[in-house]
Parts: sequence; structure tokens; C-alpha cells
Amino acid sequence: MARKRAIKSWPSGYFTKISNLAVEMRNIFLILLFAGFSTLAQVDSFTYRANHTDDISSVVFSPDGKYIVTGSWDNTVIIQRNDTTAEIMQVVEDFKGAVKTMAFSRDGHSLIIGGQDGRLNFYEFNDSFFQVATKDTAFVLENTQINKLIYGPGMRTVFCAGDNGIFTAFDLVKQKKIPINGTKSITAATVAIDRSSYFIAVKGSPVIRQFDIFGKLINTFEGHGNDITDLLVTLDRKHLISSSKDKTIRVWNIVNAKEETALTEHTRAVTDIDMGPFGVYLVSGSLDGTVNIYNIKENTLMAQFSLEGYKVNAVALSPDNTKIAAAAQPNGVSNPAGFFEMPTGLAIRKTVLPTKMDLEAVRETYKRRAKKALKNKEKEETSSGYSPKKTGSIPKLKSNAEVLNKTQQVTITIKDNEYRDTKQQ
Repeated sequence: MARKRAIKSWPSGYFTKISNLAVEMRNIFLILLFAGFSTLAQVDSFTYRANHTDDISSVVFSPDGKYIVTGSWDNTVIIQRNDTTAEIMQVVEDFKGAVKTMAFSRDGHSLIIGGQDGRLNFYEFNDSFFQVATKDTAFVLENTQINKLIYGPGMRTVFCAGDNGIFTAFDLVKQKKIPINGTKSITAATVAIDRSSYFIAVKGSPVIRQFDIFGKLINTFEGHGNDITDLLVTLDRKHLISSSKDKTIRVWNIVNAKEETALTEHTRAVTDIDMGPFGVYLVSGSLDGTVNIYNIKENTLMAQFSLEGYKVNAVALSPDNTKIAAAAQPNGVSNPAGFFEMPTGLAIRKTVLPTKMDLEAVRETYKRRAKKALKNKEKEETSSGYSPKKTGSIPKLKSNAEVLNKTQQVTITIKDNEYRDTKQQ
């Protein structure tokens, strides 16, 4: 008689547990693989674009992600395509000193550049022209070096931080400036998304100060141990992010000025930080030759790229989150100078730009409304029988800044408003 084969009975849920274990093992493998790539990726793993003859001090992506723009100590700005060709579209040579800072308008049609020569240059950015960047207007601000430029989110105001300690807001529609006076060189500055306050840090101080638009001190943020190198405000307006020579990046609660998180992965001064347009990811660069990616919502390190033998001067995250441009220089070498293109491994995000702002049309609308308001006021005064007495000539405010260069496209005259002096200590 044939023997019956015993059939083994497996415990209930056994195969489900095996399946879950397999998924967990796969996830662990992927994490280790990504972590290995993140920490072991070396210089040879990335493309290096060496187009300058001295250190790059500023790097930005155009808001549509089509171009990478670099400013250098060699007094030039280079605009190149952000694609496989990396074609250099234009070399801008309008500067008499190092280029220190650049910023785009949100619509991508305006670019502002400043540096050692104190000139605030405005460019129309349009790749349908023969030149991508066409110089529009140039200002000189009290002959002082420009350390930081910010293009306001509403695209009608630009902000300038000077080496002389003055932080200036330019209203491009009203054609007026409102400065906040200080005495020490500004090393970092940023503007709240709603433009209701400014955050400023100065040379020789680890303290960040928050001012209202009239220059009144609102808050101080204390916790860093050395000079501040960069500042950002999150899109939800709840947090301030700062980088410092003390090797750390700190996240602050804006309401109570308290530190919430300190990111301590860098081993030397953190030179620059940048945040993507969706406010989720933060990238940082350091003199230790590393570039980090953080999830700023969770304050966690996602990846670290090592550029051994290099110092990182500036970083930028592409608008779609897929690439980092890291301006890096071999230690002890100035020429040639360039930047690394580094894939982030993050999911691509589509960006939608706002409609191009017609600044001239906005100015004309403002003038018409101001003229109408003046006529209505005069009409009310006449009907009420009120007639203002003439008490002599009205003293005029002295102007500290003038337009030195004017082009045929736009003529802008900047006059001072009354302002409150605020000493930065």
C-alpha cells in the first residue's frame, strides 16, 4: 500500500509576514544604496563647468530652469544653458569689480546683479533676443559694495544690502527708496514673504535682527557662535533659516525668535544655503567640500555629497528639484574656476511661473490713481472752503543716491524718503 505524503500546515499569516519582511529588506537595501551614493560620491562622479578665471561667488538658476547664471571674482557673469549642451549663451562684462550677488524676479524676465563696484544693474532676461540679458538701468548706491540683492515676491520692490551697513528697499513703481541705516557691513539679509519685516546680520556679530519696514527693531535671534553667511524665510512664513561660519544651519521660530533645530553635519563654515520654490528641500555648501540636501519640513539630512579637495562657495537648487549647481574651487587654486552639476535624486516637480509683470503699465496706473486722488482732495478742500496758507518754501530732502547710468529703455530717478536711523551693533 502506497504511503500518503504528509502535507505540512503553515501557521496563519505566515506568508504575509514573509512578504512584509521582503519589502522591509528591499527598502533597507535601497536606503543603504542611496546612503552609500550620497556619502561616497566623489568629484569624478559629477560634471565640472570651469568657465571663469577666478572663484565663483554667486550661482542661480533662471526660474524656468533653462539657464544657470554664475557671477565671479573675475568681474564677469556667465549665462549658460542648463542642458546636455551647456552652451554659453552670454558673457556679461559690465562690472568694475567682483560680482557678489544676483537675483531673478519670480516671472524670470528681470535679473538684478551687484558687486564690488556698487552698481545695481537691471537686465531684461529674454532668450528670444540676440542677447539673453539686455542691460536696462544701472544705479550706484553711495559707492559701496553690494553684498546681497533680493527681488521682492511681488516683483515691484528690490532690496539691497550694502557693505556700509545700509539696507535699502527700492519701490520700482513709486520710484522711491526707503533705507534702514546701520554702521556695520551686512553679511546676510532676507525679507519676509509678506514684506512686513526684514532680517539682517552684520559682520562681526552672530546675532540676527528683525526690523519692521520703518527700521524699528522687532526681535533678535541669538544662538550662533560666529558670523552669519546666509538667511532664508520659509514659504509658510513661520521659520527663519540661517547658515554660519560656526559650521551650523539653524531653524528659528519667527514668532518667538527661538531656535527649533540645529543642523550640524558640516565640519567647516557653511558658506551658502538655497531652498527650492516649493519650500520642502534645502541645500547647503561648506568650506569642508560637502554639499547637503535636507528635508526642511522634517529637519532631516537626506543626502551628502563629498567634493574632496574643494571648497564650496555657493549653491543653488534647480526649480524642478532635480539638480544642484555647486560653485566649488580646488583648495589653493583660483584659475580656472567653475561649478559642479549634481543630480539630487529627488522627484521632478513642475514649475509654473507667474505672468510677466509689465512694470511700465503698473507705473502708469499708479500715476493715474495718484493724480485722481490729488484732484479729489483739491475738490474736497475747495467745496469745504478750506484754503491752505502758504508759509514759505518747503525744504527738500537731500538725496544720498543718484542714477549714474541711464539707458534709452528706462529712466528711473530715485529720491530719498524720510527714514529712521537704526544702528546695528
